[in-house]
Amino acid sequence: MALDQIWKQQLALVTYGNEFLAQDLSFNHWLKHHIFNQHQIQFRDLLSQHLLAQHFQIWLEYLKQQGVQRLSLHSSSILNDEKNPNPNVELLPFSHFIVSHEAQHKHAWIFGKELAEWYSAEQDYIAPATQQSELRQEVMWRYQLNHKLAKQLDVDFAAPNWDEIDRFIRTELLQNNVAADFIQPEPSRPYLGTDATVDFPQVHALAVIPADYPADYAHDMLHCLEALDQHIQNKIQHPYHANGTEFEPSEQLNLRHFSQKLDDLHAKFITKVANHYQTARLTPVQTPDPFTNTTTPPASTMSTPSPKHPASHKVGASAVIKLILITVVICAAAYYFGL
Repeated sequence: MALDQIWKQQLALVTYGNEFLAQDLSFNHWLKHHIFNQHQIQFRDLLSQHLLAQHFQIWLEYLKQQGVQRLSLHSSSILNDEKNPNPNVELLPFSHFIVSHEAQHKHAWIFGKELAEWYSAEQDYIAPATQQSELRQEVMWRYQLNHKLAKQLDVDFAAPNWDEIDRFIRTELLQNNVAADFIQPEPSRPYLGTDATVDFPQVHALAVIPADYPADYAHDMLHCLEALDQHIQNKIQHPYHANGTEFEPSEQLNLRHFSQKLDDLHAKFITKVANHYQTARLTPVQTPDPFTNTTTPPASTMSTPSPKHPASHKVGASAVIKLILITVVICAAAYYFGL
C-alpha cells in the first residue's frame, strides 16, 4: 500500500512544532502553511474520547505549557503488538505516528476514527455529494506509551550517517534495474510537498521542513523519492513497454515488490528527516586541486646550469692518479733491481 500523503502534515507538525517548543517560532510564520490547506486535524484522548484541541495551534500551546520538550516521528510498526484500549475508536494503519516527550511521560498521537454504534457496515457511510465536506478531517488520539514501547523509540534518535543512507538508497532503489528508465529530477529546493504555486497561489509557500538549516539533502531526496514513486505507480497502472507490448507477469510482480521496498525506505527516510532535519546534508566531495600539487617541481630553466659531465670528470681524475702511482712503483722497482 502506497504511503498516505498525511505524512506531509505529520512531518510539518513535528519539525515546525519543535521549532515552536524550543525556539519560540512564532505561529505568524507558519500557521497558514499551505500543507495544512483542506485539512482539519483534531486532538482527542483515546481512553476518554474527550476533545483536547480543535486545532494544532491549541495543541502545541498546551503541550508547551505542560512542559513537553520535543516531538518526534516514528514508524507505526512499533505499535503492531499493542492492544487498542478503546474498541469505539478504529486506529488507522498510517505509516507514522507522533510522540510528545514530557519529563516523565511519552504520549503517542495516532490517527484514528470514532465508530458509530448504530452503523455496522464494513464500508464507511458515504453521504450525498452535496453534503460532503471538501476538507479532509482527521483525529489524532493520545495514548500514553509504557516503558517498553518508549525504549523502542531510541533507535530513531541515534544520529544518522547521511552519506551511508544516500549510498543505501541509491543501491537499493535508484540503481535497481526496475528503475533503470527513471530520470532523477533536478534539485528543486525547498521541498514544498505539493505544487503550492498552482494549488494555493494566494499563500506564501513554505517548505515542509523549516528551511533555516542547510538540509539540502533532505529536500533533494524527498523530491526524488516522490518522483520515483509516481514513476513506479504509473508503470503499475500502465504495464506496457514503449513498443506497446505488455509486461510479462514476472515484470509486473517485480514492479509490485519494488513498490513495497520503495514505500518502506521512503517511510524510514521520512522518519530520519523528521527527527534529524537540522543535519540532513551530505559530506562535500573533495576534488584534488592540480594547481597545488605537492610533487617536487622540475628545476627552473633560469637556475644556474650544472656541469654537463660531472661523473666522467671524476672518473678521469681517478685514472690519472692511478697511472702516476703505477709509474712511481715501476721506477722504484727498476732502481732497486738495477735496471
